[in-house]
Amino acid sequence: MKIIIEILLSLAVVPKVVEAQETNNIIGYNVINLLNASESMGVVVDDVTYPMSLNSTNGTDILYSGDAPVAKSNYKYVRFFSNQSSVTEPFDRQPSTEDTPNEFFNRTWNTYDVSRLPIIYPPLPAIHRITTELHKPGQIPTIHIVGNQTMMDEMHQNSTEDFTVVTNASYVGLHDVFSFQKAELSLAGRSSRWLPKLSYNLKFSGKDMLYSNSRIKLRSMDTDPSYIREQLAYDMVNCTGLASSGFSFIRVFMNDHELGLFGIIETFHDNWVADTFGGGDPKYKNGYLYQGVFQTPASAAVNLTADLRYVDNITTYGLGQYQIKESAAKGKSVNWKPLQELTKFIANAPTNTPDAVNEWNKHLDTASVLRGMALEVLLGYADGYLALVDNYYVYQDLDTKNYFWIPSDMDLTFGSTMFKLEDMWSGNYSTFPGMNIRPLTKQILKVPEFQQTYNHLLLDISNTLVNPDQTYRYISDLVNMISEDVAWDQGLVRAGESIMAEQTPGTSEGDTTSVIEAVLGNAIPGDMDKATAENFASRINATIPFMTAVNGPTGYISLAGVVQWIDAIHQNITKFYSN
Repeated sequence: MKIIIEILLSLAVVPKVVEAQETNNIIGYNVINLLNASESMGVVVDDVTYPMSLNSTNGTDILYSGDAPVAKSNYKYVRFFSNQSSVTEPFDRQPSTEDTPNEFFNRTWNTYDVSRLPIIYPPLPAIHRITTELHKPGQIPTIHIVGNQTMMDEMHQNSTEDFTVVTNASYVGLHDVFSFQKAELSLAGRSSRWLPKLSYNLKFSGKDMLYSNSRIKLRSMDTDPSYIREQLAYDMVNCTGLASSGFSFIRVFMNDHELGLFGIIETFHDNWVADTFGGGDPKYKNGYLYQGVFQTPASAAVNLTADLRYVDNITTYGLGQYQIKESAAKGKSVNWKPLQELTKFIANAPTNTPDAVNEWNKHLDTASVLRGMALEVLLGYADGYLALVDNYYVYQDLDTKNYFWIPSDMDLTFGSTMFKLEDMWSGNYSTFPGMNIRPLTKQILKVPEFQQTYNHLLLDISNTLVNPDQTYRYISDLVNMISEDVAWDQGLVRAGESIMAEQTPGTSEGDTTSVIEAVLGNAIPGDMDKATAENFASRINATIPFMTAVNGPTGYISLAGVVQWIDAIHQNITKFYSN
């Protein structure tokens, strides 16, 4: 759409630019756009065009400002090119009597009224979370990262390697503008590095923070043509009283390139623990934060994954399947003993004794575990603890003296999967991949009280949250809010290479099996469906229409529509428990 507008308007006469006259009815106009040195911006107020200039006060290269009269009828922004052509926004903006917020060029809205999902359970007692301004409902800010292009190209061309580029970054929201010097940019994730649209980590220098966050992650959402899975999943985590990162949308520019629409989340580093469990107290004494990351070649060599099984040899915990995301305030930087003790308890935990529930609660916040495992089933979490022993954290809370369960990285949800859909959305949790073999769920669900609670959670969350009646309006609002940004994103050139779906020389089809093995390592889960996994890899470069991905069916066995998943899991849960 943007290209068509540019072609048509390039044939038009460039509007005459006039200076704003001195009057009490002059206001400031502000617009975000990425231009080159030969281009400029203007604002058209009641058919008269006024110049705008780069507003570099706060160190940004993407915010343009200019003074002009208050509009009587309407105003719009115009972009001027070096060849004397221009592009004017094809819609009218309503008059403002005050300085405008920082508006995004060629997008019709500044804030969008998105309905909220119901909070069905209050935060668990261990959570003492402060509110962050990083995630502003109904807004999409912009971040611009500037650095050495040669180094950025090298990072993108070697996406499976660890590479850091020192950059300057600016954040432009509706009313806030921040700039950061010497911010470290790196690629994020593991399997996501095989995708054409890459994800990034941004670590700010020294005491620099973006809304109390010293690090942020920019999620590409490249496996999700609906763009809404992570937003919906993280919101549902919050609605069920659990702790995790927040999620919201953000536009990303890098040097002279538009990278597209991303998700922005906090990372589980530094002050996140204090902000979530300590009420933001800088003197909060935290315990260890361990992350499960499936496996590494070293752990695969001895047949170990992050499944929380007990191993007598403590050195095996440090083979890479677990990571220490945050060390204890008064502990060694590397200490696997607490995690080993937790897994030893799980292996030998009582299941049918009078003190079983109390003993479990001494070691684990069992409410967080059971709610987390219920969400893995209801959201179809295809790379969480159950299905892939990946993307979870256990936090050693020194106040409660037990471990709290934290889900993370929730892109493969709501029917985006490498496992059979019929096993995941059957309504019978025992068919969900990994449910019967993971040490934690296998043991905790032997306790009658916990099994009863788990069954209640599945039915209750399905009835009150994960069902069409509760989600329809929210999904509709979310889709309408991001639709213009999705259309913009889909027309952009990607920085990464299509490694996961690349063709193998001499064959007519991509060798997706070898790619899956390369991503997952030597120990591909036994219940992973080969046909679905190959279908997943082959669809990465496919063109799946936005609304098809939202509603379904998509035509891919590895991808249900988001609405389709919610309808199916709700119906099947209801049917299963009615019997």
